[in-house]
Amino acid sequence: MDNKVIFQRLGVLLAYPLAYAYIRLVSFAIGDSDMGISIFGGKLNVAITFPIFAILFIAFNELVRRGRRGISGPVSKETVFWYVMTFLAGLTATVGPNTELSLFGMHLCAVYSVLISNDILLGGKTSGFIPADLIHGFYVKSFAGFPNFIIDWGSFKKQSEDPEAEVTKKKNPAGAIIFIVIMVVLLLISVSLMSSIDEDISRFFDSIFGDLLDYFRELEVEEITLRAILAIPVCFYLYGLISRSAKSDGAREKRVASWLLNIRGKGKTVSSSIVYAAAGVFVLAYVLFFIKRLTYMLGGFMGQVPDGLLVSHYAREGFFELVGIMAVNMCVYLAIILLGKTDSEGHFALPSKILVTLLMAESIIFAVIAMSKLGLYYSIYGYTPKRILAMWATLALGFAAAMTVATVNRGKPHFRAGVLFTSVSYIAICILSGILVVIG
Repeated sequence: MDNKVIFQRLGVLLAYPLAYAYIRLVSFAIGDSDMGISIFGGKLNVAITFPIFAILFIAFNELVRRGRRGISGPVSKETVFWYVMTFLAGLTATVGPNTELSLFGMHLCAVYSVLISNDILLGGKTSGFIPADLIHGFYVKSFAGFPNFIIDWGSFKKQSEDPEAEVTKKKNPAGAIIFIVIMVVLLLISVSLMSSIDEDISRFFDSIFGDLLDYFRELEVEEITLRAILAIPVCFYLYGLISRSAKSDGAREKRVASWLLNIRGKGKTVSSSIVYAAAGVFVLAYVLFFIKRLTYMLGGFMGQVPDGLLVSHYAREGFFELVGIMAVNMCVYLAIILLGKTDSEGHFALPSKILVTLLMAESIIFAVIAMSKLGLYYSIYGYTPKRILAMWATLALGFAAAMTVATVNRGKPHFRAGVLFTSVSYIAICILSGILVVIG
């Protein structure tokens, strides 16, 4: 038996246990955070199950991928990176400031690692198509691959060495299994009836099965049964995602990417004069805003609060609005690149570059001002999860603005750098959060 068949069989066998473990993980995440899994008489903290599940998912992906593709070589560096990010995202559910956000990040990294391990990204690598890649993985591949869990059970069929040998009819064990189940049920009914007639028989079976019933009650059989049922569609989903991705050769993804590029190209109909006017309005509005509120905004850098204001009020006032303005500016840029006319090579004219550069420079200034407010608040009131997440969001948007400036002026997309920075910085900020919790 070759390794391909072994991997195929292991992938099929492990699909349902992994799905059940996922359901158990989700029930932990939305339930009691103090719960644990009993192991060797002790308790394993529930948070540790997140990175453990990430490792199991990575191993499962490799088994199915190698079984369906028949490959045996090492994985690519990009795949290793996203495998590590999937594990670290699970780990941040333990040490990070927000378990739900970390779990969401783990899901994104897990699906993306499946796509990149099979080299079926729409852009060929991490690119501006990443939202479409994730939709492709979460929905298209997963649901289209639903039948694969049933189909791949065919790997357990014994391959005849002699193709001309007479095929004998295999015995079907289903009849024997049904018969045994019926007999057991009838026996239980009979014993129950006898116990209701004879007290000695009743006491005898109570002494035998009484503790067993208590044991099943402690096991919470109803919850286990519910999870076992819910794990069935999850099993089909997970196996469908991985198996369908592993069987793809990338041709369909190339066609989809070409279609998306064509659609985006047809939308570039807005004249340059309209682009200049729209971008110029935003740039001018922010300049006037800076002039009017300059003294107020600089208070965070100097550690001074305007008269009549509490530090807490000053630090919070306008912070989220500044972050929101940065997000709006990114949307303005996206609208320009998606709808604004460009030359034959996709480059913007010099005025557009200048206006976008000024717009993003103002975003960076907003990010610095927001960080100064947050720093002032942090220096007085200390650490909270919301403050650390606000710091990360501000850094991520500021970095995105800087990468946009580089993209516009150099003509080379830096979307990949933005994705990597956002992912790595989130992991780093979660580790920092864990350290702050430990040191109090």
